[in-house]
Amino acid sequence: MTTLTAPHATTTVTSVTSPYRLSFARLVRAEWIKLTTLRSTWWSFGFVALISIGLSLLMAASMSSFLGDAPPMTVVESNQQAIMVVLFSTVLTQLLAVIIGAISVTGEYSTGMIRSSLTAAPQRIPALLAKALVVGVSLFVSTIVVFAIAALVTGPILPTGALDLSDPASSIMPLLGASFYLAIVAIIGVGIGFVIRNGPGALAAGIGLVFVAPLIVTFFPRIPDLEWLHTLASYLPSSAGQSLFMGSPMSGNVLDTVPAIITLVVWAVVAVLGGRAVLKHRDA
Repeated sequence: MTTLTAPHATTTVTSVTSPYRLSFARLVRAEWIKLTTLRSTWWSFGFVALISIGLSLLMAASMSSFLGDAPPMTVVESNQQAIMVVLFSTVLTQLLAVIIGAISVTGEYSTGMIRSSLTAAPQRIPALLAKALVVGVSLFVSTIVVFAIAALVTGPILPTGALDLSDPASSIMPLLGASFYLAIVAIIGVGIGFVIRNGPGALAAGIGLVFVAPLIVTFFPRIPDLEWLHTLASYLPSSAGQSLFMGSPMSGNVLDTVPAIITLVVWAVVAVLGGRAVLKHRDA
């Protein structure tokens, strides 16, 4: 008697690697498309422009009625007055900047779009970096345009004269510094959004960091026993930013240009690294 044994079928699985890779440039382009196709983005940027230009005009009109015919000033002194008017609104626009950064992330979590974004970028971290880059650059460019318009419309009203670009250190550099600060604040908002993921919570944390924290410090007297607190406050984002473009922060001590820039960059890096840690180890 012969027993026949059927041969075992062997299945070979061939791994197929797609020749198409979603490059970082394409991720940046995708984030740009997402940002610019949302109505809320245009409303937010429009609100930033309205607030900035409107408050600058009000400040210029107030100075004109209060000062009347201003005495002769040097270019630097005149530019200091013009810069104060043009950048007067940053106290409020910094809040809008952190809100724009945060909702660019939390909005995706609330709609579930974040799953599609992370499916397209399985490594996750490039998606975070692309979003931070797009939001930061968008804030920087848009605020430069807004500040330029504010300088143009307030120039004829100011009794001290329009912004004189012949001295870049007292005219162009503060505007660039303010735009850089607002871009950093928006990137911090992106990082906070990835960490908290909840819209109201992210907004509360962002506003608390850039506005409430330095405001609280101002309630503490400048006495030797509390000098350490004011020194620490110098390294808050808003204090470093105001040192960069105004030279007189609301709280803390004045930082030189390079330490102020380094402080802002460190805050942005810490926020992004925090978002990276959460994004890498927590499901969407």
